[in-house]
Amino acid sequence: MRQEEAFIPMKALRRLLTLFFTVTLAFEAAAVEAPSRHDVYRIGPNDVIRIQVFGEEDLTIERQVGGDGKIDYPLLGTVQVQGKSVEELQQYLTARLAKGYLRNPKVNVSIARHRNFYVSGEVKTPGGFPYEEGLTVQKAIAMAGGGTEKSDKADIKVKRMNGQALETLVLELDALVMPDDLIFVSQAQKFYINGEVRKPGDYSYEKGLTVHKAITMAGGFTEKAAQKRTKVLRVIDGKEEVLEVSLDSLVLPEDIIVVPQRFF
Repeated sequence: MRQEEAFIPMKALRRLLTLFFTVTLAFEAAAVEAPSRHDVYRIGPNDVIRIQVFGEEDLTIERQVGGDGKIDYPLLGTVQVQGKSVEELQQYLTARLAKGYLRNPKVNVSIARHRNFYVSGEVKTPGGFPYEEGLTVQKAIAMAGGGTEKSDKADIKVKRMNGQALETLVLELDALVMPDDLIFVSQAQKFYINGEVRKPGDYSYEKGLTVHKAITMAGGFTEKAAQKRTKVLRVIDGKEEVLEVSLDSLVLPEDIIVVPQRFF
């Protein structure tokens, strides 16, 4: 009897499996199809938008969005456009014009000129530049004249508005830029090497740098170098300390590598 009570009819089992897979596929489709708010261009102040109403020349205009996020539009008066996508504004205007103004209005909205993004820090011509769709960090820096000799291309930060909050992001060169982004190119970190190397001086730091690679960057040891007595001067808790190192030891930014001369 217990086995019969626990038995699930085959038809019921098939229905349960069908329902399970239907719900799973629905969730997956929603996850794929639902765009992130950040993936859609949102109209904002200083954008110039073009509104075309087919067959209605008086309603076909270009307007720059004001600082309050609004434009003046014939028949409708002041319209809030900030935060809307092009498609959302198009739907909104179509619905408004259809209520007592036009029969079956055909409205098209596009961006005539995007608002600026900004580049500062170690670039040759910092400032504001017109945004364009598909713009990458690398192209944005190129528009600002490229990085200076002191720039650190591995440390590029972007300040970006997310709703009412300002976020600071670390982006790769192929990452996409958004309007109003402030791209900051940092100054490259340095390390220093002196003593018995062929090209003493300061060099750009990179993560994972070892003493051996640092000396190679400086042209290698001279014939007079006391290789095994190489030391690093490093500031720790505000005090400069002398560290014994090997060729495999890691170098940190602002380290001073000292290669002494051998006496025989």
